[in-house]
Amino acid sequence: MLNKILFYLTIGFYFFDIPVLAQYQNVMVGNTVHQYEPNEPSIVINPYNTNHILVGSNTDNYYYSIDGGMSWQHGVLTSTFGVNGDPCVLANEDGYYYFHLVPYGSRIVCQKTSSLSGVWSNGSYTGLNGTKDNDKEWAVVNQNDGNIYVTWAQFDEHGSLNQEDSSEIQLSRSTDGGITWATPVVVSDRKGNAQGGNYSDHAPMPAVGPNNEVYVTWWSPDGLMFDKSIDGGITWLEDDINVSGFHIDWLVLNVPGVQIVPGFPIINCDLSSSEYRGNIYICWTDERSGYHDTDVWIVKSTDNGISWSDPIRVNNDPPGKHQFFAWMTIDQTNGNLYFLFYDRRNYINLQTDVFMAVSRDGGDSFINFKVSESPFTPSLYNFIGHYIGVSAHNNVVRPVWTRIDDNNPSLWTALVDSVSSVNEYPEQSDVLSYTLFQNYPNPFNPKTVIGYQLSVTSHIMLKVYDIIGNEIATLVNEEKLAGTYEVNFNAAELTSGLYFYTLTAGQSGTGQVFSETKKMLLLK
Repeated sequence: MLNKILFYLTIGFYFFDIPVLAQYQNVMVGNTVHQYEPNEPSIVINPYNTNHILVGSNTDNYYYSIDGGMSWQHGVLTSTFGVNGDPCVLANEDGYYYFHLVPYGSRIVCQKTSSLSGVWSNGSYTGLNGTKDNDKEWAVVNQNDGNIYVTWAQFDEHGSLNQEDSSEIQLSRSTDGGITWATPVVVSDRKGNAQGGNYSDHAPMPAVGPNNEVYVTWWSPDGLMFDKSIDGGITWLEDDINVSGFHIDWLVLNVPGVQIVPGFPIINCDLSSSEYRGNIYICWTDERSGYHDTDVWIVKSTDNGISWSDPIRVNNDPPGKHQFFAWMTIDQTNGNLYFLFYDRRNYINLQTDVFMAVSRDGGDSFINFKVSESPFTPSLYNFIGHYIGVSAHNNVVRPVWTRIDDNNPSLWTALVDSVSSVNEYPEQSDVLSYTLFQNYPNPFNPKTVIGYQLSVTSHIMLKVYDIIGNEIATLVNEEKLAGTYEVNFNAAELTSGLYFYTLTAGQSGTGQVFSETKKMLLLK
């Protein structure tokens, strides 16, 4: 009996008490400003000094590091125009830019500082058009000539159900470092409705090309759109190009624990001297793989946006899990593509990891790797924003994301500097035949759920044991097809304490046996 006790204590410690180290050190950028902030982070590495990094976050927060992300300082942005979220930060030789909305969404404001520890300007603005509402601005700076381009969605009245109200995509240009702005031009050919969802013109993003082209992508009632200008954003193609080919429900409402999951499109162009110079990439998330299965996708163009590839899946996990809030950037010194996204491939509950992917071959293949040291669990009571961010330059890569712990939000980064030697997260459908998940809730009283995943048809035994090794219950003892399963366990007749559950699986005809044990705590 003593040996049996020692055995189960040993496997309990082995599976739960030894920490699993992440490949990259995690550093907290900033923690709770109040219950709902910080979130929606935007990040930029200064290409002229990669130790200098700026992060903006809702609603009026900024954080900066002068040691490559090892330590951070916090500041609050102020302006007589007001500051009201959707942060976007940029950097060039002249300094740093912070774009944001204002209360009531009437204009797009650009504030500037010459140094990270310096004073921010009061700001200039564009987009003011009577009582019309602006949303989801984003900007890009052309490092060749210093021109800055900012796009946004303009609504007659954001959220209006009136069929006469509409939305469109607009762009404005500054040629003097954000001091003044040209009269906005309309980029989109046709108008969407004003509701702000799947049938609006929404979520535009600009990019610049190697010959000073200006590119814009956005969601429209027809799908994912693209347009370009070869004269600095003054004139545009006669007809917008539909990249997706059909309408896509980009505003996902069924990711558990998250209020709304928009699959905003992210556009980048390769400006490096690599063989992929000039390639244009657009990244987003949607559920084309099936309900309750959001994935990260890209399309690419190798002919200046004239034609586009079919969608390419970035995440490499089996079907049935959520990946969301994807962001993409390019290291313009080598052409490497980097992606950042929340990922639930490892769990059957709401626990959420942060993953990255890298492509070194122009978006043809991807290496997935986990960058968060531990998962977190969001809830509908915690607003984590609508996007996260990543920046890269000269092999210095810095993601930034929001996590929730004890109902408090915080921002985190990972010091990703050695991607050339990254340990790829395995394609589970090919490598991991069996996965036993942690029960939830845990601790529990008196009911809990135990889940497991099979990539091959197998004979399964799932049993529960007490602390001294006595078998309490057999929950499963039969052959199961490949898939993900959940089993309910009711401990109403048991006393409080530590219990173990073991999954044993054998693939017919192979002689291979899998066994894994996890612990759970009953508290009455």
